[in-house]
Amino acid sequence: MSVEKDLVRATLNFEGMHEKVIRGSLLDFTSQVIIETPADTGRLRNNWQSTLNVPVSVSPVPTESVDPDRTGSDSKQMAEKASASLKIGDIFWFINNLPYAGFIENGTQYFAPFAMLRRNVQKLARRLK
Repeated sequence: MSVEKDLVRATLNFEGMHEKVIRGSLLDFTSQVIIETPADTGRLRNNWQSTLNVPVSVSPVPTESVDPDRTGSDSKQMAEKASASLKIGDIFWFINNLPYAGFIENGTQYFAPFAMLRRNVQKLARRLK
């Protein structure tokens, strides 16, 4: 076998390994954000949307259009599906476009921030360094 073919095979294996690491990291990240999102009715938790390369609409959606689910199963399934298709160079979008999502993340004068997204973005950044 030629050295060139060995190098090509090693490169392909290396890319596959990177994709697996990134997929696993994204799944851990999205799962933690979903779990840490407060679930009064479950709508906010179940509205995390994951896509590749094209974001979902960032326009706020009516609250009543999101199925309430305190487990966030729709959000988790969408993240699993998007991350399973991820290739090196893709852009992973993770958005919650309910009108009050920013208030829960950042807090208001009446309650402290939950910071479920910010905290987990910092963890993800440390992990991928």
